[in-house]
Amino acid sequence: MQDDDNNFTVLVNSSDGFEDCWFPFFQLFSKYWPNYKGKIILNTEFKDWSYEGLSISCSRVQCANRDSKLTWSECLLIALEQVETPLLLYLQEDYFLESIVDLQIINEFSNIMIKDQEIKHIGLTNFGSLGPFNKTKDERLWEISQDSRYRISTQAGLWQVETLKSYLRSWENGWLFEIFGTIRSKKRDEKFLTINRDIFIKPIIQYTHTGIIKGKWHAYMPVLFSQHDIEVDFDRRGYY
Repeated sequence: MQDDDNNFTVLVNSSDGFEDCWFPFFQLFSKYWPNYKGKIILNTEFKDWSYEGLSISCSRVQCANRDSKLTWSECLLIALEQVETPLLLYLQEDYFLESIVDLQIINEFSNIMIKDQEIKHIGLTNFGSLGPFNKTKDERLWEISQDSRYRISTQAGLWQVETLKSYLRSWENGWLFEIFGTIRSKKRDEKFLTINRDIFIKPIIQYTHTGIIKGKWHAYMPVLFSQHDIEVDFDRRGYY
């Protein structure tokens, strides 16, 4: 198994209200990404949390901001200040992994981004941007066109840390960030790529889109969790 190249940090964007997702998320993470030995930042508000065998640092972004409730974007911006690598791999706590993550390909893509600073983002799933796409010299990658819907996406992907910061606005939630971030991106001549979906029929990072929908469980989650002997109180949230 190949170790990570330390170009990127995994950031799992979450909040304390989704603590019930953390154990199943990281149990599946440790199973399907067993060769990841790098740092993981779990974006929390006040809570500290750990999982044996994983190097998890909790951001605890509200601890220094107790006077007011931070927005989604403010929480993410503070967490990004804790990233010490030039790149991050963005995930959310309800992206429950379903198959082995291809770390070798991720390392190759992260090295490409380090060498070519014009590449600001590489999407790693078949979710996210809806196209249109353009071919690149690397047949594994498509360029996301300037007029693509969801050119800015919160689905799993590699980001130049400073680029992601630059698209965030403190007053926006995740949904507004995707909508208005995409509009902002149309005015900036920056290179956004995603995997060639004709080649990667099975995405590099595979998960159901998504485990939590509007605060409730996706109906497939009990099936997935039962396959891995993960016990969760599904009645607490109910099903979407």
